[in-house]
Parts: sequence; C-alpha cells; structure tokens
Amino acid sequence: MANDLTTKPLAGLALGFLIVACGFAAKEIAFALPAAAATPSAAVSKPAPVSRAPSQAIGSHSPYAITAGPDGNVWYTEYQGDGIARIAPNGSIARYRIDPFGFAERITAGPDGAIWFTDTADNRIGRLDYNEQVSYFDLPHDDSGPTGIISGPDGHIWFTEHSGNRIGRLAMTGKITEFGLAPGSGPAEIILGHDGNLWFAEDEANRIGRITPKGKLKQFAIQTPHAVPGGLAEGSDGNVWFTELAADKIGRITPSGAITEFQIPEPGHPLSIAAGPDGNLWFTMAHVPALYRMSTRFGLAVFRLPTGTLPVFIATGPDGSLWFTEANGKIGRFTTDGRLTEFRVARLDQN
Repeated sequence: MANDLTTKPLAGLALGFLIVACGFAAKEIAFALPAAAATPSAAVSKPAPVSRAPSQAIGSHSPYAITAGPDGNVWYTEYQGDGIARIAPNGSIARYRIDPFGFAERITAGPDGAIWFTDTADNRIGRLDYNEQVSYFDLPHDDSGPTGIISGPDGHIWFTEHSGNRIGRLAMTGKITEFGLAPGSGPAEIILGHDGNLWFAEDEANRIGRITPKGKLKQFAIQTPHAVPGGLAEGSDGNVWFTELAADKIGRITPSGAITEFQIPEPGHPLSIAAGPDGNLWFTMAHVPALYRMSTRFGLAVFRLPTGTLPVFIATGPDGSLWFTEANGKIGRFTTDGRLTEFRVARLDQN
C-alpha cells in the first residue's frame, strides 16, 4: 500500500516524553494554474531554535494514523502495536489496549461517539467505546485487508478492503454490506466529501472512486500513469484533494469527476493531506522534515521543521491545530500561525 514507505519503526530511540516548541514563518505565493502539470512557487522558512523539556517514561510503539476525536482530543493508532491512544491539547496521553493478536491501522470517530478502526491483521473492524470496551466485527471474506475508514452521512461506518477490492458499509447493528470493485483496484484511503458521497483512492488502479450512501459507484482515472493516489481531504472549495505518492503531485477532483494535477516544485513523495482550519490544504512528504500548506488557488508555502521531525499522517484537531504522527515515536502539533510542539509518546522497540 502507498503509505508503507514511511511507517517502518526506527530502532534506537530512548524512552521518554519530549516537548519541542519552535516558531516558523512562511509566505504564500499564489499563482494561476493554466494546465494540469503547472508548477507552483514555494516559500521556504527557516527553523527557530529548539527548546527541550524534562522527560518521563511512557509506552511503546510508533504512532501511525491520526484523527480528531468526538471528545475534544486527538486519537491515534500505534503501528503494529496493541493499543489506541488519546492525546489532549496539553499533551497528556491515555492508552487503551486492544486485542494483542491484531493491530489498529486507520481510525475515525464514529456517529455513536466511539472510536472505530480497521484491523488489517485480523480482517475485522474494531470499536473502542467511551467505557474503554473493545468489540470487533469480522468481515465476510478472508484476507480482505481493511484499510481506510470513515463515518458516513447515513450513520454507518464505511471502510475500504484493499486486498479484497471492495468498499464496506457497517451499520450500528453490526450488519456489513460490501460493494465490489474490479480486481486490482486496491482501495485504501476513504473520506466523506462535501457532496455527501464517499470518496476513495485506488492506489493500485490509479483511480479516485466515488460511492453514494446507496452504493452507486463511479471511478475516475488519474491522468499521470502509476501516480499511486494516497491521502484524501475535502477542500474548503467543495472539491476533494489527494496526494500522488509516486508522481510528486497533488491532485484535485471536482464532484463531477474532473481531475487537475500539479507538480510539487521540489523532490519528494506527497503522503498525507488534511483540510486545515484556515481553509487551506496541509500535506506531508515522505521522509521530509517539513509541512506544506496549499491554498485552493494553488499557492504553496513550505514550513521547514527541525532535523529529525518527519511527519507522516496529518489531521486537523478539535483545537484548530494541525496534528501529525512521526514514525520515530512523536506526535506533532502545528498551529496555523507557525508554532510547533512535539510530544514524545512512545519509545520504539529495540531490534
């Protein structure tokens, strides 16, 4: 799958809790997009000095996927770990154990106030409720590879089956309905669009898909071959925006299915993307210590982060900040006015 490039745990980091606070500034340069492959200009900022706080022991396993919770906190999964964790805006952390024989991959807040997640290892959908109880719903077909997950407009949980080439819908009663795609589609990330439909990336078939709550499917081919669409976000302009991991591009698809792409002006692999509270799109690049802010008019700004800060998944938190996971055991919080705080949430197991 597309996101596997940056999620291998890194060994040799010390156990502890770390806060890093920095100030950043960047200018956005707007430009017109006359063609699909237009290249934006970028403004670059220099990192400010780093300050460190005392450390304290906490947990294991690297943070992975991340989402805003229904309780005003941010929730994240632990890569190949047996836990889901919650981090408050002040950095306090609570961990919740799940079945040690599986692991939570992607995560979302459900319509019932619970946290829902995909368990690719054990081929099921998991639910963590407000009483800290975990329950599971097995998928009808073996080796389906549940990956992306989102709360739908119909009160159901929607998810992708990357290996099974299906889109799944899970009712609160536990009933699962599946919608088949062509072999080799590889649906991964899924989001709810402004149009009330579910949109998903097919990283193997190089398409963006759309499915209505009633199950009507339509798919749209990406012009760039082998682009590997990955992250998705609903923009403030009513369109869906997506990353192209293998093409170094960001794409935009309208509700009617028209796709526009443009090249990132520096080498890298766009990975995860989120709609920011400021109306812009924010995205990460694999193995790059930076955050990227893009306006819906295609202005781009680059915020350079300290060496060793490597954002993976990114999401907007309930506090109005951008939150991101790092494969080296940290969670980052970045405000739209340019302030970075990092929290050490895990030590990585020695290999």
